[in-house]
Amino acid sequence: MSERRFVNSLLEKVERGQLSRRSFILASGGIAGLAGAYSLLGGAGLIPPLATAEAATVKQAGKVRPEEWERMLFFDCTHFKKDPPWKLSNLSQGPTNSWALMLDGHSEYAIKEKYQGMFSDRYLYADGQLNAAVQVAAVETLLAQKPDVMISTPLGAALKRPLERVWDAGIPVIQMQMPYLTDKFLCYVNADNALQGRVTAEWLAKKLNGKGKIVMASGAAGVDTAEVRLAAARAVFAAYPNIEILAHGYHNWSISQGKKGFEAWLAAHPQIDGVWSDSAFQSWPAVEAFVEAGRDIPPMPTEPLNGFLKLAKKSNLEFISVGYPNATGLIMVDVAVNAMRGEVVPRYVYVDQLMFEEDEIDTYLRPDMSDDLWVDYRYPQSWAMKQFPKKG
Repeated sequence: MSERRFVNSLLEKVERGQLSRRSFILASGGIAGLAGAYSLLGGAGLIPPLATAEAATVKQAGKVRPEEWERMLFFDCTHFKKDPPWKLSNLSQGPTNSWALMLDGHSEYAIKEKYQGMFSDRYLYADGQLNAAVQVAAVETLLAQKPDVMISTPLGAALKRPLERVWDAGIPVIQMQMPYLTDKFLCYVNADNALQGRVTAEWLAKKLNGKGKIVMASGAAGVDTAEVRLAAARAVFAAYPNIEILAHGYHNWSISQGKKGFEAWLAAHPQIDGVWSDSAFQSWPAVEAFVEAGRDIPPMPTEPLNGFLKLAKKSNLEFISVGYPNATGLIMVDVAVNAMRGEVVPRYVYVDQLMFEEDEIDTYLRPDMSDDLWVDYRYPQSWAMKQFPKKG
């Protein structure tokens, strides 16, 4: 695809609401520069035109996180070009919860249906069991089977060297976590975890009018998703001296572990004015624990998990939901296909995040579908029904 066609296709997505203006600027800045990207949006009537804008200095991959690049970087995949069928490997975090199950499901949909016949029947899948050590061993097993391309969800810094060896072996690596800095990857595909942490913390601080006692619940220690969100949230709360953080804990994105954590906090703290949670896997058990303790349910952030939305509707909760699309699994396969076709691909793909508050709950709640469904899915509904065939 030519640069002009690439930029025009991005503009069309912005016009259809399929791409944020922020993402357009990130994606097109490497071609048009920041000034040009703003000018293109203004010319299309998508933002007011700017009188002047200066192109920022390029920060190279491996120096700062992709979310912080001042201009998009691209990679010419000509030397990866190969006729199908392609042998794809997936270093997965493992289907340890419903979100991760749908992440894998989006990848499987892309391989088996969207790109039917384009991939080898030998789908090299490694279940990481939400454990970086398991993934380290799995990389060597996958590499020995000589895949053409790898998608991956590295769970910690221990994966840096193993995945760099995959890249050094001439295999393009597409990943949705970046728990370390490196230039040895093809494309990083992810939502903005810092944005999630910042937006949810700012929302909670405003709900509390800048004062109160809160508890903070995170997913898995050392995993990019949890740590980046937590750091961003803590930075916000640091600006509010009258907000006291009573406790913080890691609950491994497990509803049962989260329930135990909140039960302990409720027993220890007679006053909890707010809950900061990095995931619906913490906010769901938080609601249950407050209800069972006979305590008023405080405002809290969450994600678009159907089970939480059902509880929120029943209890008339105050919340903000910021999505973390498991459709990333599909988009990583999209990038893999483009790489195998020898196209020029962006080195960072931002995945738009669904955000809404309690006043929009009826738009997204699916009362007829499973509690385990993440309602911001992007594969066909038949795949959602396949993965979660029963209500509740």
